[in-house]
Amino acid sequence: MKNMYKSLKYVIGIGIVGYFIWFIATGWNHDEFRRVFSQVLLNPFMILSGISIYGFSFYLKGMATKRLLDHKIRLSSAMYGLWYSLALNHLLPIKGGDVLRSYILYEREGLSKSASAQSVIIVRLMDILSLCLLVGFGMSFISLVNPLTMKVMLVAGGITIPVLGWIFYFKRSFLYQQWTVMLSLIKGKGFFPAFFLVFISWILEAALLLSVCIAANIGISAFQGIWVNSLTILGQVFQITPGGLANYETIMSFGLSQFSLTMETGMAIAVLTHGIKFVFSYSVGLYALVKYPVSPALIQKLRKRKGGA
Repeated sequence: MKNMYKSLKYVIGIGIVGYFIWFIATGWNHDEFRRVFSQVLLNPFMILSGISIYGFSFYLKGMATKRLLDHKIRLSSAMYGLWYSLALNHLLPIKGGDVLRSYILYEREGLSKSASAQSVIIVRLMDILSLCLLVGFGMSFISLVNPLTMKVMLVAGGITIPVLGWIFYFKRSFLYQQWTVMLSLIKGKGFFPAFFLVFISWILEAALLLSVCIAANIGISAFQGIWVNSLTILGQVFQITPGGLANYETIMSFGLSQFSLTMETGMAIAVLTHGIKFVFSYSVGLYALVKYPVSPALIQKLRKRKGGA
């Protein structure tokens, strides 16, 4: 079943990457990209503001982990884990940073292996739930320009729901275990404050996309920006390239095209936004490496383990 799930993920991921390559080869507008890039360079304060708010969103995620664990860990441990995870996810073709997040909580804070792993899993589930809520809420209230979009979303939903049902059936014992752990955490005082922090963090993360749009004189509302960003991040479940290259740009440009933007302009915005995220990810990853060094050999060893640290 695991191999079938991976195969499905790679088929969809390859399809998205293939579309991106086709678009770059046939529809890339160099003049539009140069125009958008020039506008962004002329508004450095706006971009720096967006980066600051984007960075603050990760602080909220770190606070969520600390709150979930009833303040039993240092905030720095949660942040180092996040920075390493972010950098690794932009270096590897898969999202492999969560194992290291779990290890840091175990090694630096003395948590049990199960407690550290479970806390990372629960926060990840909060991420997914928050993004699903934002995308679903947006679909209910945002007036989409392209009449085909609703049909596309319905078809995607028609494919996704059976796949999820399939996964839930074959992974029911694992999911039941996670659900049991989550129920125990819900009973604690930290669950709902942690979820609130995670939810707000995903709203704030859209600030980077919005700052690029504002700097480039491209008018989308804050609500539209939050929806596009959430849709883009949720689509990274099909990531098969480092940092979701091609996947990120394709889904974001599709989302932006629903608000009277051309695919050419949307792609230019997506490429610039993703480029800034790459620079940010490597920067904070380097900071974490300086403050709390972890050897490449250990990272490789952790990646090969199943079930976390």
